[in-house]
Amino acid sequence: MTDFPAPELVVDNARLAQLCERWQHVSSLALDTEFIRVSTFYPRAGLIQVGDGQGCYLLDPLSINAWQPFIDILMAPDIVKIMHSCSEDLVVFKYFYDCMPGPIFDTQKAAGFLGHGYSISYLNLVLHIAGVELSKGETRSDWLKRPLSANQIKYAALDVAYLPRLYEELSAALAREGKLEYLREECERMRQISLAAENPDNWPQLYLSMGAAWRLNARQLGALRDMSIWREQVSRQRDKPRSWIARDADLITLAQKMPGDRQALTQIADLNRNIYQQDAEALLSLINNSDPVADAIASNLEGAPMSQGQRAMLKRCQQAVRAVATQTGIAEELLARKKQLVTLMHLNQQIDRDSQQLQWPEDLAGWQRSLLAVPLSRILSGADAGVEAS
Repeated sequence: MTDFPAPELVVDNARLAQLCERWQHVSSLALDTEFIRVSTFYPRAGLIQVGDGQGCYLLDPLSINAWQPFIDILMAPDIVKIMHSCSEDLVVFKYFYDCMPGPIFDTQKAAGFLGHGYSISYLNLVLHIAGVELSKGETRSDWLKRPLSANQIKYAALDVAYLPRLYEELSAALAREGKLEYLREECERMRQISLAAENPDNWPQLYLSMGAAWRLNARQLGALRDMSIWREQVSRQRDKPRSWIARDADLITLAQKMPGDRQALTQIADLNRNIYQQDAEALLSLINNSDPVADAIASNLEGAPMSQGQRAMLKRCQQAVRAVATQTGIAEELLARKKQLVTLMHLNQQIDRDSQQLQWPEDLAGWQRSLLAVPLSRILSGADAGVEAS
């Protein structure tokens, strides 16, 4: 591994504590995880990689059991945690350590603010900034198998080896362009999304994002809501992927058909086999005892086919976002995705043309608003109705 000392495999509590004492005095640390998540709901941590700019350390979660010193590092507010495309890593930290690292600096997000595209890979970013070509290596490795091979150790170490340099150059560029606060806000939003996923208070809203939910009436939506909450609970209890319990399509079909008993349930074809066997009684009880959602919710779900006028307005919004992206160098997907624009349109069906005050979706109300408020307000208020976008 050119220009880097050999990585250290850390397998005992004493050595981890020693390293953590040293890391208490750094301003940033590079982090990555290797895990397996094929047949389980929760990831199985196989390795935790740490880079401090001087060396790379591979923490073995199969050997270490005294993690509190490291958890303190993960939660230290004055140590920036540098990661690349970290949404899945955050899930690992939340499940394995029951904590959410912060503050974080996601180098993929940072690159998206600087003209590198929305989802540049770590390999391509290292090549672009450091001029080093890395191999894809052990992407399909079994990280729970011991001993780890020399190739696995090298690959895992390289995943954090260049993160400090990426952080240094990307953060400097963001500061020069006045975008550093944008990145900080976006990274904090990632943390909050990961935390929200494990908060049961948020599960009653999950059914609203199912693509075909708009086809259902208030009674059917009540059943869909209750079944989606049940799936969240059961997936975690059994530690199995959601789709192994019930696919979205299964829940939509059950809500449409509203079977009242086991015989009616067996007449519905192509459901997950668990639904006919293990979970029939639970689902039938949910369907039969669910309360309808409010009419206001049932009549305002997103997802229905748009009218010609709505499609034209969406196109103008997308063109406005594209123009801002071109002007700022920020990836369009970071500024506003199609789904976010549809939600924005939905929230502002009746907007005062003179005041042009928009209601903003929660995930589009921060730094994006400062860049998009003027052009999108004009479009949604109809102020640009006579202007054809090019």
